Amino acid sequence: MCRDFIGISQVYYQSKVIAQIFIRQMTDREFFLETLADEKPRFERALKAVPSDKLDYRPDDKSRTALELVKVFAVDSGTFEPFLKTGVVDFSQIQSPASDSVSEIMAMFLGQLDNTAQLISAMSEDDWASVAKMMMGEKEMWKTIKGKMAWGLLLDLIHHRGQLSVYLRPMGGKVPAIYGPSADTQD
Repeated sequence: MCRDFIGISQVYYQSKVIAQIFIRQMTDREFFLETLADEKPRFERALKAVPSDKLDYRPDDKSRTALELVKVFAVDSGTFEPFLKTGVVDFSQIQSPASDSVSEIMAMFLGQLDNTAQLISAMSEDDWASVAKMMMGEKEMWKTIKGKMAWGLLLDLIHHRGQLSVYLRPMGGKVPAIYGPSADTQD
């Protein structure tokens, strides 16, 4: 009986600690920053797993090559700064990286994520909630608030990471742990 009580009290204590950690009030901006920091190592593991000698791999004629997909990370992450600073990003002005080196593209991508986190950390909640526009030249593609656009772009990057993870095995690579172990990371 005493052992049961100790077990119950430990569970109660652990749940109280967990509740204090996870139930604290957080703004959308703060939650975005925590999520970005949490996702960054997952992006890094996926990009490091890309076999550099198979960058021309594409699963279908309509699909991007592995290199083209890797470059999407640098392109998309480069769109945060313009709209966070000015409220507008024009995709017709965004350039794909010239480098074909996965490690150089990854360094660019991770640096842009760090820059994004710094910009968002310095923003006020009012600025986070201000208007943002995604343009393609003169054509407005999306008008929302900066916070919602930031979430949309982060979710798009996560989607592309999922695409990349499906390329890895057919390319001869190993799928890294992303949200838990993969068949390739099992002992």
